[in-house]
Amino acid sequence: MDDLIEKLSFLLARVREGDEQAMEAILQACRPYLRRYFRTRTRNSDDCEDLVQETLVRVSRALPTLELNAPFDHWLYRVAANCLISYYNHVHHHRETVFSRFADSASVETLQQDSFEASLLERIADEQMRAMIVRVIKEVCSDAERRVILMHAQHETLESIAQMLRMKPATVRSHLMRGRSKVLAHLIQHHPEWLGGAEAIQRAIEQLCKDGDPLSRAELQALQTPKPNQADLRSAALKLAKYLRFH
Repeated sequence: MDDLIEKLSFLLARVREGDEQAMEAILQACRPYLRRYFRTRTRNSDDCEDLVQETLVRVSRALPTLELNAPFDHWLYRVAANCLISYYNHVHHHRETVFSRFADSASVETLQQDSFEASLLERIADEQMRAMIVRVIKEVCSDAERRVILMHAQHETLESIAQMLRMKPATVRSHLMRGRSKVLAHLIQHHPEWLGGAEAIQRAIEQLCKDGDPLSRAELQALQTPKPNQADLRSAALKLAKYLRFH
């Protein structure tokens, strides 16, 4: 990227004058950096190349009037990140969705690990059921929470999500945890049958107690009489998540 930056001032000036060769030189210089960026963030090489091309199209449209207020590589990766977010929104509807990260913990260390045992939703192979889950996410989560949940489910770290969405890591973590709690609370309140029914939820409550981390009185009351936007219900849902399985 340092070599590319050294060429920029000259090439950008030529681009503003309509020099198509200068434009092509910039695009070709960007290509390997974009390819490396997308290679580990996409399903396959075809998707990677599609995203590289889409990013280059956006770059070419912006270059003639581009006024940089930050290093070029920061701007380039911001454009790439926007393309990646669109990709995640698309792929969410066209592949088997991994929901193992929906289970939560107060521990940031645990939050950043892949814990099969702590998963609420391991894999949803049924297309109709995936669509229902997507509707729940859209219904109960804010746009920021939805995007963070989706990106994290595609194996992005909290740090990389923060960079792509231009947020602080702590803000990304808050969106992730709040979004998860809303989804889990909604399932317990409105679709307990998806989790095995009331009996499965009761067994999870009992197992949680056996493991030495029982629900508080307020959390138990919230499960018995759930109300919209109930903080105690969301807290209980997150504690129970690792003991529940999607049916």
